[in-house]
Amino acid sequence: MVAVNVKIIEELKSFLALILSDSELKEVCFERKEDFSRKRKLGFPETIYFMINMIKRSLKVEIQDFLEYGLGHKISYTKMAFVLQRKKIKSVVFEVWNQLLTNCFYHYYEGSAKKWNDFLLVAVDGTTAYLPDKPEVRDYFGVQKNQYVEVPMARIMKFYDVLNHITIFSKIVPITVGEQSIVSSFVEQLPINSISIYDRGFPSYLVMYLLNNQESIRHFVMRCKADFNLKVKEFVASNQKDIVVNLFPTKDAIKKLDNYGYSVTKDTPIRIRMVKVKLDTGETEVLLTNLYNEDIFKTSCFKKLYFKRWGVETSIGFDKNTMQIEEFSGQSVKSIEQDFYISIFVLNLQSLLEKQCQSEMEQKNIERKLNYKINKNVSIGSMKHRIVKLFTVENPEIILMELQNLFLESLEPIRPGRSAPRVFKTIKRRGKFKTLTNYKRAI
Repeated sequence: MVAVNVKIIEELKSFLALILSDSELKEVCFERKEDFSRKRKLGFPETIYFMINMIKRSLKVEIQDFLEYGLGHKISYTKMAFVLQRKKIKSVVFEVWNQLLTNCFYHYYEGSAKKWNDFLLVAVDGTTAYLPDKPEVRDYFGVQKNQYVEVPMARIMKFYDVLNHITIFSKIVPITVGEQSIVSSFVEQLPINSISIYDRGFPSYLVMYLLNNQESIRHFVMRCKADFNLKVKEFVASNQKDIVVNLFPTKDAIKKLDNYGYSVTKDTPIRIRMVKVKLDTGETEVLLTNLYNEDIFKTSCFKKLYFKRWGVETSIGFDKNTMQIEEFSGQSVKSIEQDFYISIFVLNLQSLLEKQCQSEMEQKNIERKLNYKINKNVSIGSMKHRIVKLFTVENPEIILMELQNLFLESLEPIRPGRSAPRVFKTIKRRGKFKTLTNYKRAI
């Protein structure tokens, strides 16, 4: 798998070179077509490599370490030089670069990508992020406010392959943009051979209609509230555990679908299967799905299938706590968007490296009582500076093997059935730092 990852790294490098040589791409990726036309110490590739090196500390310190450990040659530039260069780069560069990375993963790892009943499992969830309190940021992303304060905040949406630990795509948008609206805009980009899984905030006629009415249907499982609509209420009150019903749109759904170019009336049905699931707590939940085949998708399979959604919850927690996505290297809208999409890119690259370690890790697990997995926090820390070398050395295989060995040195046991109550701690409001009992930062 090292050879496969070398191919992917080469494709990612080629994309950066293509931007510099293609005038149409320059218009899309740069603020001005003339940007990066002059040869400087800090050119376009060097700026990109510095930015993906997980900048979380003082820019001056990060630049010093980057020049010493990352590039490994004697040049120098100032903080202002970097700031001026990054302003030329649109955040779409990192969105497209990450899309290329995910496409390469599913292309080169097609035979070994993990699936459930031949489907990729894509869990979808949203969260919010606190932002620097600057007028430009407030104007673009908006604020959340109460009677005392207004806090600049963004909404984040993540579409996450929970079996392969790949973020297929993710968005950071103004806080006023709703989760259902974001999902509706990205339905077409969901992989055709996938099942997308959603929590209670997502079910609506609009979203389910769009998932059902693509050129190739997009399969889904959604948990809904017990009072979602009259049909669900009747199902909850009945003794039935699994039925198929027709749902009809409200006036609001008809209007919204018209905005997406779909013409429906109040009599336009969507066929939905409703399944009751009993949780370990004794609570009964209702799932909505378009997996109609009861021979393949039995009632009993849906509890475990829906539980797979938990992977996106832990992934978002990792984004915030380990990748520190709310710690930005700049205070402009552009730098916030750049840092966010860079974090997604780095995490996907880390998943590629985990894939590379899989066969050797399986051999180690044969000799152990418990199965072990790679410690993601430590592995991300190991990538600092080495991620730059992946793109700058002539033979990236050496760096890939170095990272593989470091990853395999940091394994932790998987304890099946282990659970603990969620404890919510209030972070102290004064002072910059807080020591946590179960976590130490690695970057």
